[in-house]
Amino acid sequence: MLLDTSLRREMARNFGGSFTVLFSVVITIMLIRILGQASEGQANPQDLFLLIGLASLTYLQFILGLALFIAVLMSFSRMHRDSEIVIWAGAGVTPLQYFRIVLRFAAPVVLAIAALTLVAWPWANQQNAALRERFEQRSDLSRVAPGQFRESSSGQRVFFIGKGAQAKGLAHDIFIRDRSSGQVVITLAQSAMLQNLDGSRYLMLANGHRYSHTAGEANYQVTGFAQMGIRLSALNAPAPTVAGLSEAARLANTPSREISTPMLAMSHIPAWLGELSWRIGVPLSSILLVLMAVPLAATNPRAGRALQLIVAVLIYLAYINFLNAAQGWIDQRKLNLVSALLLIHGSAVVLLFVLALHKGLLPWRRTRGTGMVAGGWQGPLAH
Repeated sequence: MLLDTSLRREMARNFGGSFTVLFSVVITIMLIRILGQASEGQANPQDLFLLIGLASLTYLQFILGLALFIAVLMSFSRMHRDSEIVIWAGAGVTPLQYFRIVLRFAAPVVLAIAALTLVAWPWANQQNAALRERFEQRSDLSRVAPGQFRESSSGQRVFFIGKGAQAKGLAHDIFIRDRSSGQVVITLAQSAMLQNLDGSRYLMLANGHRYSHTAGEANYQVTGFAQMGIRLSALNAPAPTVAGLSEAARLANTPSREISTPMLAMSHIPAWLGELSWRIGVPLSSILLVLMAVPLAATNPRAGRALQLIVAVLIYLAYINFLNAAQGWIDQRKLNLVSALLLIHGSAVVLLFVLALHKGLLPWRRTRGTGMVAGGWQGPLAH
């Protein structure tokens, strides 16, 4: 059918353009944020591209959903603006045919969104958490960048290296402030290097001074040294990792966004059920929003497009925010899973029905406003 081919081709073109723009914006924002985290010592610079890839994977379902919504909205807006809807109505095309065409076009994208949300979302979050946990377990000194002050993961120590390590691991102009013992201890050294002694790793400081005092008191101790070794385990005692815990304790300490979807479905934990409602809601919202785009595009061609776009964007944002709100309601035991799904998506179905009725997209005649004439959708200017 000519209408099916031309409309799907136009929606595909608009979808490609919208996806390219949205994906570029998201990747740029993620790149800036991750670069900032790497410069502040919160992420490993060597994992930069991997972190960007995982971050883009977690946002891809939202990009696809929004691009699909914009593509349908732009395509039908153009048809109304050029009075093409009236021409097709005169050829015997019914409004429900538009919904069928949109559903056939959106089906592959919605399936991809469902796969990303139900499978790729928890996997990407697991990999992201594993990368950050592995980076946090590194020695605090290994994360120090030359010429910059760095705070340890515990927040009790501050490190500074004036010049970076050379090929033999030698660094110069060392500053360490330590408050873990209840005293403020400041250590200055001209040089330092890492050595393995007695099965442990030590930071060997050379030609420096050590200043210690108790906060609020006037007792200061100054000690000079030609060489002093500091055991790195004393500087950086990592907390017990999640991997070392039992399976039940590990799952209890794992964020719900990292739990696989089948495990969420078999659970009765409110936080996990809230996460499950969100994962189910993302593909459902994509279908309903795409269908809403058809009546939202049906406006008077002589009227301005700004109001139409504002209303469409507000409906999209409100729907996504209600998904997050429903997740919180389930977590707080205000609603159960079934009630939350019926409330959010049932309300969306009612809104879709009201919009379709108002725009004359239902298979019966309207006596006033935009409606059906001789079995065809004549658009806003039919009367």
